[in-house]
Amino acid sequence: MANEARVSASLQILVGHEQYRSLPQSFQADVSTAKGPTPGAISVPLAGVAVDLSALTLPGLCRIANLDTTNYIEYGIYDPETVRFYPIGEVKAGEFYVFCFSRNFSTEYGSGTGTAGPETNQFYVKAYGGACNIIVEVFET
Repeated sequence: MANEARVSASLQILVGHEQYRSLPQSFQADVSTAKGPTPGAISVPLAGVAVDLSALTLPGLCRIANLDTTNYIEYGIYDPETVRFYPIGEVKAGEFYVFCFSRNFSTEYGSGTGTAGPETNQFYVKAYGGACNIIVEVFET
């Protein structure tokens, strides 16, 4: 099977007389199984929280939505071995975004070696300004 998912997105920017509009605005993607969406609604504290993706073998398409009306969140990778959070994206109050996990998102690679380390990294979200309720919907690739 193929093309079980349709992803639509558009970016339009109007600044003064400058205009931008992204094309194409949609594409189709493969989804191998009916697993997902998971985990669903999450309460995100200021200290952050690991997102439980254990229901999936290989996370793929993801939609992350911030339900808060004031505060924002950051999402990224948490490395439990070094106890460090590496933010890669931000979702402001009322916003949502769609992206696809790398098939290697939990893996670490040595600098320049291409050698894989342990698969311990976690998808992590952290609130700023106050705790936030969010929705994370991840589907199996």
